[in-house]
Amino acid sequence: MKIWIYLDGRQQGPFELVELLDMPGVNENTKVWFEGLARWYPAGALEEMRPLFDGSLAGARAEATDDHNHAETQAEVIADEQGLDETEEKHQEEAVLDDIAAEAQSEDRQPAYAPGRVYASRKPEGPCPPSYLGWSIFLMVCCCSPVSLAALVSSICTSSFFMRGDVRKARKASEVTAWLIMIALALGMIPAMLTTIFFGN
Repeated sequence: MKIWIYLDGRQQGPFELVELLDMPGVNENTKVWFEGLARWYPAGALEEMRPLFDGSLAGARAEATDDHNHAETQAEVIADEQGLDETEEKHQEEAVLDDIAAEAQSEDRQPAYAPGRVYASRKPEGPCPPSYLGWSIFLMVCCCSPVSLAALVSSICTSSFFMRGDVRKARKASEVTAWLIMIALALGMIPAMLTTIFFGN
């Protein structure tokens, strides 16, 4: 409802009823007019203006203000709780990242090779045992026997074991390669010796 008032010798408005609570000089004798009135009337003579003077309008406004303040307080509490939840979640994420970083550092301290688990290749300290790769290829080309083929495979395994960090297997494969080369040489010399013996003259 829009209300006009006649105050301080002049017409003022329009106002809502609740706005008149805070206006100095407005009392029951103040002349007012709103739609539906035939002329200006004293505010105290109108039923529509009674809440302005009996305290009911002021009480309703105070109650509404209290409800609004309570709602704001509740909103602040909820916002604080959400902020705490976000902080706690952030701390949890940071803890997970710290665990991952610690695990990665632990992985870096592991040996270069361990059975059943794959690690990054890292060349071990010390020289590689002799692989006799040149001899193996020479015998494979000249003799092309099963023994020379086995010597070539063993020679390749020597280098492979060493690069994986298993020095013990690399040394064993090197020894096996040496024996296979000697056997292949011996087997290759036997036909030449027999040819010389029987057909030399």
